Amino acid sequence: MAIWTIEVVNETAAAQDFFVFSQPPEVRFAGQAVAVHPCAWITYPGVQPGERRRSTFSESISIYVDLNGAKPAPGVVLVESANVPVDARARDSVSLLTDFNSGIFGPVEHGQSEYGTVSLHTSDPLVREGFPPPSTVGLGKFGDSDLPYPIAGFAPKPGGVFVIKPSRRFHLAQGRPLRGEALALHPPSLVDIDFDVDDLKATITARADGVFAVVYGAN
Repeated sequence: MAIWTIEVVNETAAAQDFFVFSQPPEVRFAGQAVAVHPCAWITYPGVQPGERRRSTFSESISIYVDLNGAKPAPGVVLVESANVPVDARARDSVSLLTDFNSGIFGPVEHGQSEYGTVSLHTSDPLVREGFPPPSTVGLGKFGDSDLPYPIAGFAPKPGGVFVIKPSRRFHLAQGRPLRGEALALHPPSLVDIDFDVDDLKATITARADGVFAVVYGAN
C-alpha cells in the first residue's frame, strides 16, 4: 500500500490558510452517476511565511454513514457515525444493514465489486422503524488524525448498489473550512496533486510572485 506525503511551503510575505480535499470518487447507483460533494480533509490554517506543513497518509479508505441528520451540501459539516474499512484493490463490497442490533454494516466481502472500485449495498427501506435513516453516505480517510474524516459525501438511496471508484488525486485550496465540511461539487483548486507509482511526495510552494509550484519525489 502506497504511503503519500503532501508538504506545503509558504514563501510569501503573509500568513496563508490552506486545506486539502480529495478528488471526489466516481459514484454510480443503478448505473446512473451520483452527485458527490468533496469535503475539506486536511487543514493548514495560518501557515506563516517561511513555514512548512507536512501530512503523510496511505491509500486506505472507509465507507461511512452519517446518522446525525447532516445532508451533503456546501458548508455542512459531515460526521462519521460509523465506518468500515474497504479496499478498492481487493474489490470490496459491504452491505448497509437494516437491523442496527447486528451492527450498521455487514461483513466486508472481497472480490465482489468491479475492478478498482468498492460497492455499498442498500436495502429498501434503508433502516427499520425506530432508527434514524442515514442522512449521508460517503468515503472517509485518515490524514493527520486518529479517526478517518469524510473526504466525500452523497445522498443515500434505498434498494440498490453504489459502485464507488476512489481517486488518487488531491487538491490544495485556499480557505479555512472545518474538517469534514462539504464543499461545492466543483470547488476551486490552487494545485492538482496526482500521485503515481513512483512519486510518493508532493511539495507545493506558495511563491512570493503568487505562483503555486508543485514538485514530486520520493518520501
